[in-house]
Amino acid sequence: MKFAIPYGKEELQIEIAEENILDVIHPRRIGQRNSRKILAEAINQPLGDRSLREFLRTTERVLFIVNDATRPTKTSVVLDMMNDDIKKHTRFLIATGAHRAPCERELNTIFGRHYQPYRDRILIHDTRDDTMLNSVGKTRYGNELWLNKNVTSADRIVVIGSVEPHYFAGFTGGRKSLLPGVAGYSTIEKNHKFALHAKAQALNITENPIHEEMLDCVRALGPERIFSLQMVLDNNRNICKAFTGPIDRTFEMATGYAKGFFSAQIPMRAEVVVTVSQHPFDVNLYQTLKAVEHGRLAMNQGGILIVVSPCPEGLGPDSFARLFKDRSSMDQAVQNSKSNYRLGDHNAVNLLALTKQAQVWAITEIEDRILQNAGITTYHSLQEAIEEAIIRKGRHVKILVLMNGTLTVPIVRNTKPC
Repeated sequence: MKFAIPYGKEELQIEIAEENILDVIHPRRIGQRNSRKILAEAINQPLGDRSLREFLRTTERVLFIVNDATRPTKTSVVLDMMNDDIKKHTRFLIATGAHRAPCERELNTIFGRHYQPYRDRILIHDTRDDTMLNSVGKTRYGNELWLNKNVTSADRIVVIGSVEPHYFAGFTGGRKSLLPGVAGYSTIEKNHKFALHAKAQALNITENPIHEEMLDCVRALGPERIFSLQMVLDNNRNICKAFTGPIDRTFEMATGYAKGFFSAQIPMRAEVVVTVSQHPFDVNLYQTLKAVEHGRLAMNQGGILIVVSPCPEGLGPDSFARLFKDRSSMDQAVQNSKSNYRLGDHNAVNLLALTKQAQVWAITEIEDRILQNAGITTYHSLQEAIEEAIIRKGRHVKILVLMNGTLTVPIVRNTKPC
C-alpha cells in the first residue's frame, strides 16, 4: 500500500505491504460545515442564563483571554462573530503559559483582520514577570495561585478556547486558559509536577490532580466573572461544535463531544507504531510529545515507535530543552522529579521510561546528537525506518499508523477508555 504522510508543509511518500498493516487511523472528518453558523448558534443559545451581550452589559473593564499560536483555536473567526459586543476599553491577553511569546506573524494569524485595530490593546502574558502577578489563593494541594494582574483586576473575563485531548491534563481548553495559560511560573511548575500521577492521562479528568488544580483556579478567581466559548475542531481546523456560557458547563459539553470524536478503537497493540505530529503541534519536540504519548498507548512493550515531526523550532521551551544538554541532564531531571521537581522534569521521566521499554525513532530536523541524549534514534528517511523496523521485528510484523497522533487517542478494542 502506498500513501502519503504529512510532514510540515510537505508529504512523505511511503509504501508498506498490505500484510504488514494493522491499521491506518485517520482523524475523523465531518462533512462541510458552516463555522460561522455553528458559532452564531452557540452565541445566540448560551448554556447559562446570560448571553455574551447580557454578560458584558454592566461593565467596561473586559478582558478577553485567547490562545497562543500552539493551539489551532479559531480566535479570529470568533472575534468576527463577537465584534459588535467588543467594547472600546476591552483588552486581550494571550495565554502563553510557559511558552514563548508569539511573533508578529503569529499575532496576525491569531487575530486575523482584528490585529491592526486591536494591536494597542493586546497583551502577552509573561509567566516569569512577578511584578505582573497577583495571588488569588491556594489549591486543595497547597499550590499558590499566581495569576496575571490583568485577569485579577478585570470585572468581566471572556475565555476563548478549543478542546482536544491532552496527554496529562486530560483535555485542553476551558480552565486551562487560566492555569497554565495566565499563571505564574511557580504555579505552573507545581501544577505540572502532577503530570507523573497515575490519573494524569489523555481523556481523563476524574481524580486527575492536574485538572483539579485548574478547577480550583477557576473557583478562586470567581466563575461568575467568566464567560466562555469553547470549540471542538477537526483535523482540518473546521469547527465541529461550539458552546458558550459558564466556563464549567461549556468545558463539560465540549469534552463530552471531544472524547468520542478524538478517540479511535484499535484491534490490538502493535509491534511498530508510526505516530505523526501535524501542524501546529509539529513546531517543536515539546508539542510533539502529544503524538509520542498517544503513540505509546497503541504499542506493545518492546515495540518500535516512529515519530514523524519536522520540529523546525527545535526542542521547545527552555524548561524542556535543558533536558537534552547531555545524558546526565536527563538522568538528573529524573532524580529531581522525586524531591526537587523543576518544570519539565516529568518529560525526562516519561521519555526515559519509554526508551527503556521500547525503541523510539524520529523523522525530524533536530540534530541526531541532541536526541541521542534521550535515547531517541533519528532517521532521515521514513521509508528506511519502516523497512528497518520490519527487519528487526520480522517480516510478519504488524504496523499501526496514526496519521495525526497529536489528536488521536488509540483505545484497544473491548477495553474501557481512561
